[in-house]
Amino acid sequence: MATRRMLAIVNPRGGRRRGLAVLDRVRPVFRDAAVELDVRLTEHVGHAGKIARDADLDGLAGLCVVGGDGTIHEVVDGLLRRGDPVSVPLGVIPAGSGNTLHKHLGCADPLEAARRIVAGQTLPLDVARVSMGSDVAYCVNIVGWGSIAEINGTAEKLRALGPTRYAWAALWHIARPRRRRARLVLDGETFDDDFLFVIACNGKYTGKGMALAPHAQMDDGKIDVLVLRRASRWQMVRLLARVFNGTHLALGCLEYRQVRSLAIESDDKNPLDLDGEIKGTAPVRVEMLPGAIRVFA
Repeated sequence: MATRRMLAIVNPRGGRRRGLAVLDRVRPVFRDAAVELDVRLTEHVGHAGKIARDADLDGLAGLCVVGGDGTIHEVVDGLLRRGDPVSVPLGVIPAGSGNTLHKHLGCADPLEAARRIVAGQTLPLDVARVSMGSDVAYCVNIVGWGSIAEINGTAEKLRALGPTRYAWAALWHIARPRRRRARLVLDGETFDDDFLFVIACNGKYTGKGMALAPHAQMDDGKIDVLVLRRASRWQMVRLLARVFNGTHLALGCLEYRQVRSLAIESDDKNPLDLDGEIKGTAPVRVEMLPGAIRVFA
């Protein structure tokens, strides 16, 4: 059997420092399939993106990410910043506190993810190009504005609570709702209003198991947008309670659209949530890049 080579970018600090333990678990799967792993450990925030941007990908059968949402975001962003079409498939092995892409793909178990990678079957994966003035970022999961970004920022401060931190952070901000004036543009259609949040989703899930966009497909060239303009605290509590099984879409206060582009203009410099990372501010424009990369699935 001919030996294949793959680059593995491993975050040893993510998911309560599970990265190296997960790598040790999946190594036999790669060894038995005659796959040679070139392992690179990340050393700081942004390092995974730099590795993906600068690595020599010639001759590689795949690029594997051992980590969670933040590490995948960095790697995809780094790959798209290379400027050339991404030819190497991406493999994702869950080892983070948030593993939403893995859940969407149905490979939330590290061993199952590794088996799919060595099997070699791939699917196209859309990527969102996020323009914030002169700054550009690339996302595979969500772009959030308004209270959704505030909730994630609070959740980051509550990491000691584990997976429940997202729910606690949401309850905190539900008790203190704040609407923001903005212009929202969905596929050229303009809405001037006050909004609690706007969330653009590429995949079905966010946070820890929240089925935020249950109809989303990551290979349809569209991004699923959830808009909440106004809601009582009771409606927001119901939304939070029902988001885990996807029934929140039946609530009359929530708008759900599927579009190819969106833009948000606001005088408030509120932060954005890009794949769980808090960075950038509005004005922002999001455009989908259909099938920008391929992922083992």
